[in-house]
Amino acid sequence: MFQGKRFVPLVLAVSLLAPGYGGSTEGVSPLQMLPAARGQLLNSPPARLGSFSVSDLLSRLSGSQLGRELIKLAFSPTCSVDTYHLEYDTVGARGEATTASAALMIPTGSHPRCQGPRPIVLYAHGKRTLKSFNIADLTSQSNEEGLALATVGPARGYIVVAPNYAGYDTSSLNYHPYLDADQQSKDMMDALTAAHSALSALRIADNHKLFVTGYSQGGHVAMATHRALQAAGIAVTASAPMSGPYAMSAFGDAVVMGQVDDGSTENFIMLASSYQHAYGNLYTTPTDILEPKYASAIDALSTTD
Repeated sequence: MFQGKRFVPLVLAVSLLAPGYGGSTEGVSPLQMLPAARGQLLNSPPARLGSFSVSDLLSRLSGSQLGRELIKLAFSPTCSVDTYHLEYDTVGARGEATTASAALMIPTGSHPRCQGPRPIVLYAHGKRTLKSFNIADLTSQSNEEGLALATVGPARGYIVVAPNYAGYDTSSLNYHPYLDADQQSKDMMDALTAAHSALSALRIADNHKLFVTGYSQGGHVAMATHRALQAAGIAVTASAPMSGPYAMSAFGDAVVMGQVDDGSTENFIMLASSYQHAYGNLYTTPTDILEPKYASAIDALSTTD
């Protein structure tokens, strides 16, 4: 789960991934190499959720402890930010057709860093239990992660693509494939494909540099996505998976009988649901692993904070 006080690694990751990101624009954009079978943009042109000036971003940042820390670290915005909401085709854990959504954040403004072809950061967010979570909505006070991402990404000259993941926001999937490396990497790549279509519709160019990062659950997703992109022959300029569960057997053991923490109950339920949908052999009915009064909610994400 995202925690503001632990977000500094993302700040450092985005700042260090591409010290010379202006660079060459030769070659084929990594977005253009993705297969066309999935990733169709369903809302073209995409809906713009908001435009945030530098002064607006500074005002929002100064209203939270995390924002003030970012400003202290010299991460004051250089560019204004336009945020778009993408909806696209993807697949579920067993390859079933479904939809998902993502944020597309674009730098704007007169500073040279805010203009011309820009590098792309593909970002995977941390664990969320609220089904309606939408990282593109920077007006939501509960979306600290989105505001911080906008500050260290598009406000400093990067195009950011940040999927909400299948099962969240407007997705038609009735469960979330939590820590399913195969499905989540496909979802990320499909968001990238949809983002390419959106950028074309908006007449915005990228510079063919692709950076992949994520935090917590997103660290796992970022590493899986980097592997999938490499397998597809798509160059990744750099990646920085952060604080994620990577040794999944050890993670499962810790959740059930190891260093059990206050997130283990959520992790157990979300993992069991995800793996049952992927493999179909964890249980016959949810009551095999949960008390009857809880079993019916095994696939459900929360509808309230």
